[in-house]
Amino acid sequence: MAAASLFSVIIPTLQRSPRLKHLVRICADHPLVLEVLIINNAPVPLKFESSKVRVLDQAENIYVNPAWNLGAREARGELLAILNDDILFDVQALDYSAKLLRRGWVGLVGPSASCFRSPEGPIAWRLATHENIPNRFGVFMCLRRSDYVPIPEQLRIWYGDDWLFLQQRRPNVALMGTAFDTEMGTTSGSPEFRELREVEARAARTIIDPLRGSRWWHGPSRALHTLRRARTKLRGG
Repeated sequence: MAAASLFSVIIPTLQRSPRLKHLVRICADHPLVLEVLIINNAPVPLKFESSKVRVLDQAENIYVNPAWNLGAREARGELLAILNDDILFDVQALDYSAKLLRRGWVGLVGPSASCFRSPEGPIAWRLATHENIPNRFGVFMCLRRSDYVPIPEQLRIWYGDDWLFLQQRRPNVALMGTAFDTEMGTTSGSPEFRELREVEARAARTIIDPLRGSRWWHGPSRALHTLRRARTKLRGG
């Protein structure tokens, strides 16, 4: 299969999650994955047996959002999958995300909150709004590499998922009916990063807030439901 139709998987890590090696193995074994890029922010070297895995060792912790930027620059696949190092998921999520992205009208794909609560299949999608971001949407995000917009340097750990979500030119979608599990905040929740979070929250008010509502799909679910209902009535449905 041509590289253009495959994923480059990007996983930043400080090696604090015991799930990392299992996650890398799941990704490397998937036929739609061209490569797995591990941005190693820890001082201890990492080694993997698979020829698909590339470890990008950093001299010091560059933090998660710069690691995403680095991975996007290094990626060779047409599609990107940006993953937390502490998640597990059903591999059908990659297959289905690729199918959606190849349709051409989808921007960013991530899990809905329902994916973390014993979801019942079959796998499906719905329109995502910015409400999805606080509900673990950012632990697994798929998009075309051409749609990746580098995250500003003022945002190092948080708000990178907000940035990518709000920068998309096409509607974003949330997966349903497929299982995800995460320890959530294995690294970013550490006390050592608490002060940095306050700094980034102030930066986000300048960088992120002006983007909210700049696309019609950014709005709350209730507003989108009202809009869809109004369109149906106008069509005589």
